[in-house]
Amino acid sequence: MKLSIIVPVYKVRRYLQNCIESILQQMYTDYELILVDDGSPDSCGAICDRYAQECDKVKVIHKKNGGLSSARNAGLAVAQGEYITFVDGDDTIASGTYYYNMQILLSNPDIDILEYPVVMHYESPDSTVISFEPQKISDDRLFPDWIKRKGYEHCFAWNKIYRSDLFFFIRYPEGEVFEDILTTPMLIESSRTIYYSDAGFYYYYDRDNSISRTYSFITLHDRYKNLVTLYNKIKKEYKMEAESRDILFKALDCLTDLLRCSDGTKEQYKAACNMLKDEKLSIAELYKMEIPLKQKIKFTTFAILGSTIHCKLNALLHKKLC
Repeated sequence: MKLSIIVPVYKVRRYLQNCIESILQQMYTDYELILVDDGSPDSCGAICDRYAQECDKVKVIHKKNGGLSSARNAGLAVAQGEYITFVDGDDTIASGTYYYNMQILLSNPDIDILEYPVVMHYESPDSTVISFEPQKISDDRLFPDWIKRKGYEHCFAWNKIYRSDLFFFIRYPEGEVFEDILTTPMLIESSRTIYYSDAGFYYYYDRDNSISRTYSFITLHDRYKNLVTLYNKIKKEYKMEAESRDILFKALDCLTDLLRCSDGTKEQYKAACNMLKDEKLSIAELYKMEIPLKQKIKFTTFAILGSTIHCKLNALLHKKLC
């Protein structure tokens, strides 16, 4: 068994069949499809069971609801493939994606992670493509190169194929959302070689009830906390201060959104602000950065007044997000 395809399934009844069919219709055939029914209250479990009865490549896990990370981990626990990949239950894969990319992997056994193109917000007016020039990156250049090419902007669990032994010690943090921000960098650091492929497409759909569009103090706090962790890693461990600032700005924007929520406590907001309270950036440093003038103006209050006041002022200037 060369490839294990893990699909977490929860409340995606309307989309699940299209997802599964896009996998079963792939040209590549040496795979197992692991459908993880994460306690879905709709008919998803029955749909999974039907496919398992019709196709011996399909395995089904029924479990108590534990969230996306828990479902992925459950799939990892039973996966038999030499390589692992993930698909969300409401997304699809372009025909030929696994065939062409598995040919690359089988011809280059040194590759630990392969990343392939994504169509973001597929079939929506905001549709965009994340694509790559074919390139292999190895050894000590790997993580710094990932940062310089802003890999954290597409650190999704899906649209990548991983050597399965990368998950020997690594699992997705359960009980959190936006967990990819932490887990993908860990997988990158554990790798020796990454390949950026121009073959295939992952189709990410824009669903109203998706995690990325469901805002609350808890979901935004998870994203914020993970961004701060990544920022500190890049700045302190890798000494890439200039490159870390882009992530710092993303964390400040997330903190601003967090402060617009109404479902956190005073202590929680104070603790969130304290995570970045000591970060500083001078006006001179800000205006030397190669970023749009609009962004320089936006973060001038951060340079002058610090992170907490900057975020609180921006939160007051906008309507509540949550």
